[in-house]
Amino acid sequence: MTPELLSPAGGFDAALAALQYGADAVYMGLPRFSARADADNLTPGRLRTLLAYARSFTPAKKVYVTFNTLVQDAELPHALDSLATLDDLSPDGVIVQDLGVARLIRDHFPRLALHASTQLAAHNLDGVLALKTLGFTRVVLARELTLEEISHIVRGSGVEIEIFVHGALCYSYSGLCLFSSHTSGRSGNRGRCAYCCREAFTTPDAAEPGASARFPFSMKDLALAPILDAVTATGAHSLKIEGRMKSPLYVACVTDFYRRKLDGTLTPDAERALIQDLQTVFSRPWTRLYAEGRGAHAETIIDPVAVGHRGALIGSAEAVIRDRAGTRWLRFTTRRALEKHDGLQVELPSGGKPFGCAVNLLRAAGSQQTLITLPAGATAEVALPKEDVPMIPRGAPVFCSASQAVRRRYEIRNLRESALLSGHPVNLHVSLAPDGITVRAETTFEKTGDIRSDVAFPLALTPSRQPEQTAPSVRKAFERLGDTQWQLGTLTLDDPHTLYAPPSKLNEIRRALVAKLSANWLTRRADRLAAISATWGFASIPPSNGPSGLPAHWSLKLRAGTPLPHEDALEGFQTLILAIGHTPQGTLEKQLDAWRSVSGARQTLLALPLITREPELARLKDTLRSLAQRGWTDWECADLAGYQMLRAEGLKPVSADWSLYVFNRVAAAELARLGFDTQVLSPEITPDNLRSLCSAPRLCSMPAPELAVYQHTPLFISETAPGLYQLSAPPAPQETCTPAAQRTVNLCDRRGRTFVTHSVDHRWITVCGSPYCLADRLAVAHAAGVSRFRIDLSWSPEPERLTCVIQSVRTGRPPTGTQSSFFDHSLS
Repeated sequence: MTPELLSPAGGFDAALAALQYGADAVYMGLPRFSARADADNLTPGRLRTLLAYARSFTPAKKVYVTFNTLVQDAELPHALDSLATLDDLSPDGVIVQDLGVARLIRDHFPRLALHASTQLAAHNLDGVLALKTLGFTRVVLARELTLEEISHIVRGSGVEIEIFVHGALCYSYSGLCLFSSHTSGRSGNRGRCAYCCREAFTTPDAAEPGASARFPFSMKDLALAPILDAVTATGAHSLKIEGRMKSPLYVACVTDFYRRKLDGTLTPDAERALIQDLQTVFSRPWTRLYAEGRGAHAETIIDPVAVGHRGALIGSAEAVIRDRAGTRWLRFTTRRALEKHDGLQVELPSGGKPFGCAVNLLRAAGSQQTLITLPAGATAEVALPKEDVPMIPRGAPVFCSASQAVRRRYEIRNLRESALLSGHPVNLHVSLAPDGITVRAETTFEKTGDIRSDVAFPLALTPSRQPEQTAPSVRKAFERLGDTQWQLGTLTLDDPHTLYAPPSKLNEIRRALVAKLSANWLTRRADRLAAISATWGFASIPPSNGPSGLPAHWSLKLRAGTPLPHEDALEGFQTLILAIGHTPQGTLEKQLDAWRSVSGARQTLLALPLITREPELARLKDTLRSLAQRGWTDWECADLAGYQMLRAEGLKPVSADWSLYVFNRVAAAELARLGFDTQVLSPEITPDNLRSLCSAPRLCSMPAPELAVYQHTPLFISETAPGLYQLSAPPAPQETCTPAAQRTVNLCDRRGRTFVTHSVDHRWITVCGSPYCLADRLAVAHAAGVSRFRIDLSWSPEPERLTCVIQSVRTGRPPTGTQSSFFDHSLS
């Protein structure tokens, strides 16, 4: 079976481009709660039109709506309103990250098909099965998976699997990137990513090898077209193209390419030409990432020298010449036909963003006559701008970065929107009497039931001279529902006296009827939303409960391989959490036995790793069974895959780590339903959201919130070594990751801030050189109702001065060199 081709739609025109050039489905967002908040996105009205257009195809095409940001507690009423709008419009699926949003859909809008966003970082079969139990019918897998892993998940999951085949790549696992929020206050989980992975970095010591490679986290673009047969052989239901920030032209071109590739209609020459066309619209260098296996190295995945759009390579600089008028001309032999108003880019030895200019003046080498077009194979000369032109050396690659020919090739047809049936059907009964006109409207909604509206219009009617025209005239008037949410269903006419109804009066009655019907519908809708809001206690957000009155409960999280501290260092901690990682079973058991000797009577939890790929799962499950037999029964998990594994082994998921993202009370209630006692709040929590969230316990069940007040927060969690040194992959799973064995890369950004990338659990973790610390905000958190606090050293790049850190934090004094700036402002 040919998989679904799913294309991006950042705006209405991009959606038209995708559907007209071969997409089976499109995905797009509304103005709020979309992970591409800066895209054009669609209003509900435009979405209604798009749905009608998609369903006008034979077979019908599909439209999925992204609702894939984390929702703050105070935003729940707005989120509920948006979900009700989607329920009315009935898209083919809603793509969700927030577990609270998923719960609202499941409980109150069950007609909406739940699709798990890639922001949920589903990367193994257990994670997909957990999402299935939560009501998801489709899961978008993490981009980092191999085709073998994808195939295994498809065979064992029983849900639709969607995978990315083309487009931009994040350096971090999607949904687990905190870099933007911690360094700029713009959260990728809230649709406001600042694309920090595309920024330049240097090493603190400029003499170190590779210091000139300035973009260590800038990934090439994913392109699985060369292995598309192997991709389709995985059985994935949907092949997804990234690009909601891209132009309609890009969407048309990339969709056309993959459509023709899937259909097998491309000859090798046609494929090469189409790839070049696509590259003129937008292209970074391409990578297959880990699709063919995990042996790929940074040099095949990261482009550390240059950033941004290149174009199609068409030649190399042969000379820059100056004519008598002082105009400088770039000479090169072009492999592609050029024309006036195309775009050129030149890749410079210094790296960074290529130099670009428009083809405003074009001529053949040796000629003074300017031309409109020049064929492939000709030696061209293009006039350079008068200012801001860098030195272009001989041999510098020249790219065509915009093509007028490609623009003409991919025209987008306009819609005849009047021909689309896009509204909700409403049935009308029109009665004509000598003393006036009466119209009754009836419509039905699944959740709000039948809605009726009557309009009586007093008017003296006279017999019609052409009674056969009355029914068509009435129908014409009431079919003109325009941009409203309604469309005419059935229409019956009662005209026993064969009267004449003036069209102007029929139009006036129609407008009054639509206004009344819409008002009645809005009232019914508002009543329904009020009832749902009351269920969750956010009809009006109450003030914070205030201080909990409970004594402070302190927990300490460390890697199990951390050297044992002196017993005094653990004094005052009620809970100890040990991250077991993927440490070999024998080594781990020895480490845990040692910890038992110093942990005393305090509660001790074992924490599962955040990322466990399919090849690692069997070993981890064996370890779980062995540890359970040794009396380790209480656990913390960081994702739904961990929850699924613990439940399967009959173990207790006591604590949910921050990466399960509790931003609102409904998400918290969902974790409580799953059996968690404690939830570690996200490092992205803000004071306002903390206060709102902590007002919820008296209104709905939720785990006890725990706030991490000291942590080397993982800003990037990646499978890929940074490109600064083109390092090899992290240690193999069978190796022991002791702190001494970890490889470390020290980096500085252009603002002088320092970062450390190091390997933990066979992944590459990037942290800020300055730990995140809220030691001086303990009073704020306690006033909001938080009584549980955590010091988390599990992500630290080197052993901390444990005793010093603990003493400072617990006495409300941030250790020297820490930062907490984003906690002090509203996170966008």
